[in-house]
Amino acid sequence: MWHNGKPISQPALDRGLQFGDGHFTTLVIRHGQPEFWPRHWQRLTEASQRLGMALPPRHEIEQLFQRIVQQQPNCVVKIIVTRGYSERGYAPSVDGSVNWYVTTAPLPTWQQRALHVEQAEFQLAIQPRLAGLKTLNRLEQVLLAQERTERQVDDLIVCDSSLHIVEAISSNLFWYDGVNWRIPQLKNAGIAGIMQAEICAAVLPKAIPTNAVWNDLISADQAFVCNTVLGPRPIGQIGSRQLPQQGLPEVVNTWYLNVLSKSS
Repeated sequence: MWHNGKPISQPALDRGLQFGDGHFTTLVIRHGQPEFWPRHWQRLTEASQRLGMALPPRHEIEQLFQRIVQQQPNCVVKIIVTRGYSERGYAPSVDGSVNWYVTTAPLPTWQQRALHVEQAEFQLAIQPRLAGLKTLNRLEQVLLAQERTERQVDDLIVCDSSLHIVEAISSNLFWYDGVNWRIPQLKNAGIAGIMQAEICAAVLPKAIPTNAVWNDLISADQAFVCNTVLGPRPIGQIGSRQLPQQGLPEVVNTWYLNVLSKSS
């Protein structure tokens, strides 16, 4: 094997690199405490079960957290699990052990500036077997991020190939139609987000999973996106239309301020 033109002794490559054969979660450590860790562990567990992979021991990850917080009490932590090493060929070894990796990054400040979003030209593939999972196959999001940069907007709302709304590039979506709060139905594509689940459980339990199209969204009264790193962020403009309500819903804003205060 060669790496950057130089021979190396490693006979096999990580399947995460070769095939995107793995999954991950990204969480926040704030003031030395991992936020929503039980739900992140649940995500890792479900992904490994659905992909037919083993899972690293939970206590080993938690022990690593303790070492991380000694140096970085406020940071973003990404946990990557792959099916391990293999030589050529798609079929995994039946007795292969997983690899797991952890990276850290600076924790960004929560921003509440109202976002301008547009409909993405790029569409997500429909694949129910993988819907909801945060797999390592993120090339679609790479291309979407390129599109966002080219179009010079804050974010893009992405549809699948049946033109149903799925999510933003790296965030989940909520919108209020004047009667009900709604979220996209994620049975065919998209990621089931941790922050979305927490908001639905804590403050918007009646949010309705909906097979919506772009025309449903652009008539919304209020909307926001959310993920675990950036928190909930309001949408102020969808396409050329300014939303009547520019900020976050009060219950979401109050709840998240409480999340931040409990971390301090």
